[in-house]
Formats: sequence, structure tokens, C-alpha cells
Amino acid sequence: MTSRRLRVTRPRRGMTIVELMVAILVLSVGLLGMAGFSFTMTRQFQSSGLQGTAALVVQSRLDSVASIKCDNLAPSGPQSGTAVTLGVTEKWVISDGNDIKIIVDTVTFAGRTNPLVYQSIIPCRD
Repeated sequence: MTSRRLRVTRPRRGMTIVELMVAILVLSVGLLGMAGFSFTMTRQFQSSGLQGTAALVVQSRLDSVASIKCDNLAPSGPQSGTAVTLGVTEKWVISDGNDIKIIVDTVTFAGRTNPLVYQSIIPCRD
């Protein structure tokens, strides 16, 4: 009769090389995804900052147009102009309607291919 020896197995300590490689792969994919998201968000923040500046420039233009009397617009026809403010290029046209001023302000800035077009109607208070 032979005696069988029972092997005493100890619990494993650590990870195998395959498990380590899989963990590194999963971590790398997650980090690459976060880096791509971070890049996209940075670009979005820059674009929104420029759009905020464009809206500020247009609001300033509308405020200055509101102070023009409608009587000054009628005989001379539409007024237009161009200006660069805070890195934003704007082109505006002011025309006279029936007791209203119609303002179209087209804004372009770096990083955006299509211009932003703002249109407003201001009633005459003369």
C-alpha cells in the first residue's frame, strides 16, 4: 500500500503576467478616453469664450445704434461699417423701417469657419 501524499496548496499571492497585461490595457484605454474628452472640452470652452466675446461686441453695437435717431437714418439710406474689437471682426448694416431700426451684425472670429449673424429690431422713440 502506497501512501498518498496530500499536497498542501497555499493561496496565490500577486497576479500573473497575463492578468497584469490585461489590467494595463484596460487602464490605458480608459486614460486615452479621458485625454480625448479633455481635449474636446478644452476646445469647447475656448469656442464658448469667443462666442461670449462676440455676443458682448454685438450688444455694444446694438446699444450704440439705439442712440441713433431714426430721422438721421431715413434720408441717407442704410448705414454700414466694419470694426475689429477684442479679436472679433464685425460687419453691420443699419436700415430704417416703419418706425423701427433694423440691425444685422455679422461676426467672425478665429477658429470658426461660419460667421455668426445677429439681427435685431429697435423701435424708434424719437
